[in-house]
Amino acid sequence: MPVPEAQVGDIKESQKVTFSVPAYPAQKFTAPIQRISHEVEEKSRTMPVELDVQNTDGKLSPGSYTTVQWPLDRSYPTLFVPTSAVTSDQQHTFVIRIRDSKADWVTVQTGLTVESDIEVFGDLKAGDQVVKAATDAIRSGDKVKMQPSAAAR
Repeated sequence: MPVPEAQVGDIKESQKVTFSVPAYPAQKFTAPIQRISHEVEEKSRTMPVELDVQNTDGKLSPGSYTTVQWPLDRSYPTLFVPTSAVTSDQQHTFVIRIRDSKADWVTVQTGLTVESDIEVFGDLKAGDQVVKAATDAIRSGDKVKMQPSAAAR
C-alpha cells in the first residue's frame, strides 16, 4: 500500500494497522506492517508498505481497494486547528492568531488531516486563539472582536 511521504516517518514494522474494504464497509480488519520499502516513489511521493494479512475466511479479495488507518505517533507534540482556520494567499499558507484583540498572520506548514482538523507547524503554541474561518481579507494588525464560545448542550 502506498503511504504518503509525509506520513512514513512515524510508522514501524510490526505495528498493527486497521483497515476496511468496500465489500465490508462496517467491518474493521487488522494486520501488522510486514515490510517498508524505505524508498519514495518520485511520481506519487509515496512509499510502498506491505501488510501481512491473514485471510482465513476468504473475505478479502486480491486487488481490493482499502481504507487504512495508519498508526502515526509523532515523537514530538503537534497542534491541530479546524481546516477552516488555515488559508493562503499568493505568498504563503497561514492561520490568523488573535493577540491583544488584533489579527496576527502566522505562516504554517500543514500536516495530517483528521476529520475536520488539520495539523499545523509554525510559530503557534497550545492555547493560542485562532480565527476559525480564516480569510486573507482579515489583514495582519486588523482589530478582531472575539465571539463567546457556544455553550454545550
